Amino acid sequence: MTDIKQAGQQLQGHVQAATRHAAPGLEALARFGYASKGVVYGMLGILALGVALGRGGATTDTKGALLRLDDLPAGHALMWLMVVGLLGYALWQLLRAALDPEHQGTGGKGILKRSGYLLSGVANIALAVFAAQLASSGTAARDQNSEAQAAGQVMALPGGQVLLALVGVALLGLAGSQLYTAYGAKFMKRMAFTDIGARYGQTLTRVGQVGIASRAVLMTIIGVFALLAAWRGSAGTAVGISEALTWLRGQPSGNVLLGIVALGTLCYGAWCIVQAVYRRIRVEG
Repeated sequence: MTDIKQAGQQLQGHVQAATRHAAPGLEALARFGYASKGVVYGMLGILALGVALGRGGATTDTKGALLRLDDLPAGHALMWLMVVGLLGYALWQLLRAALDPEHQGTGGKGILKRSGYLLSGVANIALAVFAAQLASSGTAARDQNSEAQAAGQVMALPGGQVLLALVGVALLGLAGSQLYTAYGAKFMKRMAFTDIGARYGQTLTRVGQVGIASRAVLMTIIGVFALLAAWRGSAGTAVGISEALTWLRGQPSGNVLLGIVALGTLCYGAWCIVQAVYRRIRVEG
């Protein structure tokens, strides 16, 4: 047991040393990653807002947003940039999860946040692969409800319904944490506004609050449906971003609700780009 512990400590030391050496490049990748994520969510918000305003189209998810970006002039070139950016963001999230450079700790709250970083890293790697397929061939396989398929795979595991329920609880926990963060603008402790950013700091803070709160609303809907899927034993009940937006539109005053969340999602995209410029990024522990 002691030998295993020592080997783990040595491995962690090697990783930290390599991270320190590569810190400037990793920071640049992380910033480019935030900007790329902002472009994806900005497109997602624009498309959802068009639906809410009756301009046609349909709600979509991050993959759908990439498909629309690929349709733009020089779309394939843009996709390669998105591949680099999304991989950079994924790497940053994985570093946050593994090395804890922001000192979230190993308490319950810290583990929850770091687990979220890990899931975000994996999800953005998958999104980067999708973008690479679009960039290389112009086509990529896209399931209509990949979340339901993923839920089905989880439920096929031993204790799958319990696992899916835990996923739903985790999503609700993360959503609650984001709402708390948005309400008190807790995210500002990691920002350093300078120049124009300092001049419009209050406005940018409000953009961040609205954007993060809107993302938390979507996460809440997805989490609730994950719990329902686990309760009913029906993977088809699980939803993703696209289905969550569609569900909002189906409620009373649905176009208004969808429009509010769409504007919030657009704000979240803008906030990601703000973070690309002004966020304090530490890649070392």
